[in-house]
Amino acid sequence: MLDLEKIGQGATTTIYRDGNKAIKLYVNAPQGEAEHEADRQRFAVSAGLPVPAVIGVRKVDDNAIALDMEYINGKSLMQPKMDKTERNAAISTLVKLQRMIHKVSACGQPKQVDKLVQQIKYTPHISESKKSQLLESITHLDTASNTLCHGDFHPLNILCDGSKHWIIDWVDSSAGNPLADACRTYLIFKQYITHQAGLYLRSFCKEANVKPDDVLIWLPIVAAARLNENMDDNARTWLLEVVD
Repeated sequence: MLDLEKIGQGATTTIYRDGNKAIKLYVNAPQGEAEHEADRQRFAVSAGLPVPAVIGVRKVDDNAIALDMEYINGKSLMQPKMDKTERNAAISTLVKLQRMIHKVSACGQPKQVDKLVQQIKYTPHISESKKSQLLESITHLDTASNTLCHGDFHPLNILCDGSKHWIIDWVDSSAGNPLADACRTYLIFKQYITHQAGLYLRSFCKEANVKPDDVLIWLPIVAAARLNENMDDNARTWLLEVVD
């Protein structure tokens, strides 16, 4: 839609580069989605985290809204053909950045449990009895924590410009339980970078001084919440197995 270099593609957005500016374009997105992401990203910047600055939100046409932000000339944290030492170092960096996020108090930000509950309530992919079971589990696990959680923390959302690591894509950030946030990361590893999932979990648990079971108890919940995201049938079938 924009006559600019395309540098990224999400499920509902396309990202372009315009000089020192990155433009995240939302087409036919839910009302206010770009503004909500801008607010979350501004909060992360204000907390002192390594996050691209927000320039503003603007209407491009009747169907498209643009979120303008600082452009980061960097590569994703993990790259194909990394050797074992490089992969281990990347995961160590990822965990340290995630723990940095988890040190921020996010009072007043959207609640993690509210989103999990909504996602599970309205998914058509699981039975009502399973939904009730999962929602009951959330009630027991909810500690009313106000820790900042990224919500979609994985290697593609960390860029390295050669001297600094940057954390991007804050649309799902919330105030919540860091163990649920870590479980979401573990689930993504398990689904797409399977051979590194165990290493991530061990590294996170060591840094956070928690047991793997403290993280994994959230697994059916975060898997169920993920079911409505854009994915193929094979991926959804795998998630349903995790939920059960």
